[in-house]
Amino acid sequence: MKHYSSPDFDRRCFIEIGLKCVALASIPPCCGMNPGLAWAGNGAPKIDIDTLVRQPTLFAGIRKPITNRKQLEPRIETLQKACSQKIAGPLTHIFRFDTPVEGYDSEIGFPVTEAINHRDIRTHTLREMHFYSALHEGPDETISEIRAKLYQHMNTTGLSPELELVEVFHHRDTEQPQRARTQVMTSFLAWPEVYRTQLARVLGNEAADSIWQGGEIMTPHTLVDARCRWVEESLARLKKRSDVDQQFDILSRVALVRPSEDTNHYRKLYERSGDLRDVLRAQEADLKAKTGKTFPDPWRWDGKVLHLSKVPYNHKAYATAKSPTDKRKAYCFCNLVREAADPQIDPIFCYRAAGWSRQFFEPILGRQFTSCKITHSILRGDDFCAWDYHLG
Repeated sequence: MKHYSSPDFDRRCFIEIGLKCVALASIPPCCGMNPGLAWAGNGAPKIDIDTLVRQPTLFAGIRKPITNRKQLEPRIETLQKACSQKIAGPLTHIFRFDTPVEGYDSEIGFPVTEAINHRDIRTHTLREMHFYSALHEGPDETISEIRAKLYQHMNTTGLSPELELVEVFHHRDTEQPQRARTQVMTSFLAWPEVYRTQLARVLGNEAADSIWQGGEIMTPHTLVDARCRWVEESLARLKKRSDVDQQFDILSRVALVRPSEDTNHYRKLYERSGDLRDVLRAQEADLKAKTGKTFPDPWRWDGKVLHLSKVPYNHKAYATAKSPTDKRKAYCFCNLVREAADPQIDPIFCYRAAGWSRQFFEPILGRQFTSCKITHSILRGDDFCAWDYHLG
């Protein structure tokens, strides 16, 4: 998969790959576990879906782009020799998205007991992440079928994918691939828990407990409409106990973790020119070159206000949408807003989207954003979502 520089376009491609089960068919395939559930789509056999939390893990891997699975074999051999007696878990393959590579951003490696840095092998700590997980038995070529079901299930819960796909090889058999056993893991943002942490940070534990009331019964398998109702009620309580800058501070930090690699190129561009408008023009040009599309509401910077908007999740469906519901489902990246039957969520929820772009522009400008205004939101009937950062 090629990298696309637009901060929203990459993420859309990543999500669509998982949902449509297309591009990863040729690519290769710790924790506490919750009881799984059965899931089947389009008449397919049921699978058991578990949720797992990967704790911080010391990991020795080779991270290089790949275009096919055969490229992994010499890397696996190198890793097995170098890691030897320091291996602390099964062979693991990680895909990462929104990073500037040609092909797939691939890291293959092992959990280890101590650091190993040899040739292309580098040891680092994998951060804590939450996953939906299911066991795949059979050749690598059919792993994508399991992955698609995991993403379909994620839609039903209203949680959104993080930027990692993981395959844990419990049994590899290159001579009899039908005997392979692979744990397929799709990461998701456990944002209700992150939300609780941010409430406490900004407003204190007493206010957080009150605002988050009902969150304790939410699980990763809670269905989207029930989750949506809780969000509606919680945001109403939040607005009564906070001002707009506090709401931005809380909700903008309840966003996907953005990879630093996504920002580095544009930070260098800004450092060379000193003009943020060059970054905006580069973003617009990259989006148009790769998709033929532009932002529905152009980005702009006047030296005090940085105005940003989002591109549609599905450009084609968005262009032909007739009803507000069709437009919402075509436009919004957020699984909760997109998949709920009738979301009555306050537009301050869009501060989460502003948090994604905040992670992009803060390192470029070298400053922290403290004030933001939602100017347009699908949630209040606008044609798109947009916001202003007031930087003064």
